[in-house]
Amino acid sequence: MKTSEIVKKFREVAARYPDRNAVIGPDSAYTYRELERRSAAVAKAIAERVKGPTMAMLYSNSPAFVPILFGALWAGKTVAVLPTLAPPPLLKLMVMEVGAELVVASEEFVPRLMEVGIPCWIGDVSGKSDPESVPMAHRELEHAVLLYTSGTTGRPKAVMLSERSILDNIEGCRTMSGFNADQVMLAILPLFHAYGKTVTLLLPLVTGATVVIPERFVPRAVLQTIETYKVTCLVAVPSQYRVLSKESADFDCSSLWLCMAGAERLPEQAALEFERRFGHKILQGYGATEISPVVSLNLPDSDRFGSVGKPLRNLEVTVRDEQGNLVPAGEIGEVCVKGTAVMLGYYRDPEATAKKIRSGVLYTGDKGFFDADGYLHLSGRADDLVKVSGEKVYPSEVETALEAIHGVDEAAVVAFPDEKHGARLHAFVQLKKDSDLNEAALRATCRERLEPYKVPRTFQFVEQMPRTITGKTDKRALAASAV
Repeated sequence: MKTSEIVKKFREVAARYPDRNAVIGPDSAYTYRELERRSAAVAKAIAERVKGPTMAMLYSNSPAFVPILFGALWAGKTVAVLPTLAPPPLLKLMVMEVGAELVVASEEFVPRLMEVGIPCWIGDVSGKSDPESVPMAHRELEHAVLLYTSGTTGRPKAVMLSERSILDNIEGCRTMSGFNADQVMLAILPLFHAYGKTVTLLLPLVTGATVVIPERFVPRAVLQTIETYKVTCLVAVPSQYRVLSKESADFDCSSLWLCMAGAERLPEQAALEFERRFGHKILQGYGATEISPVVSLNLPDSDRFGSVGKPLRNLEVTVRDEQGNLVPAGEIGEVCVKGTAVMLGYYRDPEATAKKIRSGVLYTGDKGFFDADGYLHLSGRADDLVKVSGEKVYPSEVETALEAIHGVDEAAVVAFPDEKHGARLHAFVQLKKDSDLNEAALRATCRERLEPYKVPRTFQFVEQMPRTITGKTDKRALAASAV
């Protein structure tokens, strides 16, 4: 195998912009030259400690994440990036599954690893080495990074991504959006997540831009950071945009150029509230860990609200029926992707890989359609589709209708088995502050806006929607709490 192309591209950028800030955190900042020297020192230390092909890292968002990742790739290792909120037993299972010889962790996670007997090393990024004195090692395995799926429909799977898949996805994003070295990216998504790692970290650092990494997502601090560092690019999940819109303190966010939302459906009300508050549109994108992750995106000069934009130019995105045949524009089918950004497969799971990738085409499990102008629209997950009294219903359509009701802040709809109707829709509703809506009012408004079989039979009010480790609405937790 070759030496790391990701590190090579980073080093080329470091030679071009040695004194430019590469990464800025609350307590530290690295120029490109300094980040290169620290990454070289980490590579040297990892090469001494890890003899096998795979290591794991367990780090929360911080500038130190970067030299650990680059150092591991520099040392020729395949890196399993572990989700920071995974419980100790799951962490142990993940480490054992991928055969990681060592976990490089920040100090806060050491007790969690020790609890289940996982060998770890507290990553030291304080050292610096002359990059020319640390040779770049060849990697034994084709996959450079192992990332984990969100686990919303089962136990997280380890996704094998090659450097080519990651870099080609970055190139697709860069050429389509016009992202360049002058940008300042705010990294508030978890860096163990595909969007966080590829879009908010690696895209800027192989382009010559600057990444600002807050310690944690605190709305007022995030807005202050945008003002202080003149952030131009913000990538977040809809729930994060919601809370930013509710922050009462005033900050100058006029530097923002691109505000992208991904990972889940963007409610119209959330988009409108953010635009009214800050004067910037939220642009919806779409992706999946298995595609490194970006599939499509809207842009400031070509935005169609309600869609997830147009596909990256270096991907072949199609919509197919259950037999794998292409369907015409306007007709709903399964969104499928072909291209170099597609994963190599699920780690040591050829059966799951074969179900996902057929004849070189990845079947995403998402239902959607193309409109006449080539914008992709999502209808919901294939496994979310339910039949009520014989009629097809996507819960996302019901959620959108509920969130259009004045006084509703957020909604989530789940389906439970029902002997008579096949399925029973149960709506969880989070109201806006001071809203006096009740179940009767919700039901009456739904009847005005939805076909009868789409109206939830039962409603349940919640103070706060539960979230997964990647910020998505946790429907499994909601279903378990249904009354």
